[in-house]
Amino acid sequence: MTHEIPIAGPVLTARAQYDTDWHVYIDDPTRGPLGYCTGTGPDDPFDADAATRALEEDGWRVTGPWEEAGPTDDALFTTTVEMPIA
Repeated sequence: MTHEIPIAGPVLTARAQYDTDWHVYIDDPTRGPLGYCTGTGPDDPFDADAATRALEEDGWRVTGPWEEAGPTDDALFTTTVEMPIA
């Protein structure tokens, strides 16, 4: 018996930004711009675990560490993600 492993979708960048609370944004080539509330804020520091959970709830798989973005970037933190193909 052969088991097929779902092939993951393209590797994309997730961006964590702070407005009135922390949100994560992804520019999905199929579904367009997506945004997820992490459930942390206001005045809370960035919580990588909360950001990861927010993405996983919609089926995203975080494939890299959350890294602090450069001072000229719009996002404060970024990571790579994949959307598993069912």
